[in-house]
Amino acid sequence: MVLSAASLGLVVGTGCSNSDETTQPTPTGGGMGGAAGHAGAGGSGAAAGSGAAGASGGGAPTGAWSMGYYASWQPDDYPVSEIEWSGLTHVAMSFYEPSADGSLSLLGGDPQLAVDLVTAARSHGVSPIASIGGSDSATSFRQATAAGTIDAFVANLAALLDTPGYDGIDIDWEPMETTDEPAVIDLAGRLRTAHPGLTMTIPIGAINVNMPPDLSGYPAIAAAYYQLNVMSYGMAGAWEGWNSWHSSPLYQQDSATPTSIDSTVTAYDTAGVPLAKLGIGIGFYGLCYSPPVTGPDLPLNGATLIASDGTMSFTNIMGSYYDPDPSARQWDSFARVPYLSFASAHAPDGCSYISYDDEQSIEEKGAYLKSKGLGGVIQWEINEGYLAAAPAGQRSPLLTAIHDHVLH
Repeated sequence: MVLSAASLGLVVGTGCSNSDETTQPTPTGGGMGGAAGHAGAGGSGAAAGSGAAGASGGGAPTGAWSMGYYASWQPDDYPVSEIEWSGLTHVAMSFYEPSADGSLSLLGGDPQLAVDLVTAARSHGVSPIASIGGSDSATSFRQATAAGTIDAFVANLAALLDTPGYDGIDIDWEPMETTDEPAVIDLAGRLRTAHPGLTMTIPIGAINVNMPPDLSGYPAIAAAYYQLNVMSYGMAGAWEGWNSWHSSPLYQQDSATPTSIDSTVTAYDTAGVPLAKLGIGIGFYGLCYSPPVTGPDLPLNGATLIASDGTMSFTNIMGSYYDPDPSARQWDSFARVPYLSFASAHAPDGCSYISYDDEQSIEEKGAYLKSKGLGGVIQWEINEGYLAAAPAGQRSPLLTAIHDHVLH
């Protein structure tokens, strides 16, 4: 789910995506604390859906959801047998792409993978969801929901609930314009009629406070969907008028850093979206800036955004940037997120500033979620957070942190 720069007047950030592009935001504030870095606590296999105790967190289940998007085109990056189920209540197979005739095709084209994911999820008490669409899918959705096609489209979506047996449908319509909202609502209603009781979820955009969109239609969307999950990651870029910023900041402070989770939540709350139906996003990838930028909220002075989703996965950040030089990690105590700072271009990608989420920022997001009464979190995408070389029980540290700090 990657949102284009052109859509940033409405939203910002990389959402559920199948590309290596990025988008825009920026704030900062705090200094460089020497907060604890990459922890990697372990505990695998507890059923998050049932509130089973995990590694180090403990406590009673919160009732929050955690939906991880699983990239169907890169299963080797995170084998189904290795998924840290304790950090999930839902797993979304991404993506089934809609076609103009209402048919669906799974990216990667392996139907057995879908069967394996559904079977494994159910065995761990996790609800399997089929995610439809993805980056730049709006045109396909408009064709599939047209008058002559909608019945076939709904029938094909409903068939996924029987084979391979998903519990629900995630409508990742990107970008979703105001004029698309009636079709988005109608689609949910048709699916509920065809399959009463199914789970309907939808990812939505982070808000640029400099260019606030019309959110008046979102209460109706919230009435039609069980979860509205903000794609609050990839929320920065090298655009005119921006400073460098974070991928997933909790807070923002000025017009050069116009996106954050808190300002986005406030906007949807003000528009009338029930907070209990609103989720926030945690990126399993980061953003890499070129020199001369070495941290957040700095003038770009010619810096560009070199890499994001895919190339700048948490796996690659840890293996190529953090582990060789842990002292590069800093903590922004205002935005409540970590970053890596290098004095010059750092191999292999030439980054001098990398913004990302880790266990500490997930703890901050969990505390924020609980304080606001939000519904849960999503992750794009869980294949990017797997540390294959780590000891058993420590290979999915971000999902373990979600179990400890969001679900408990």
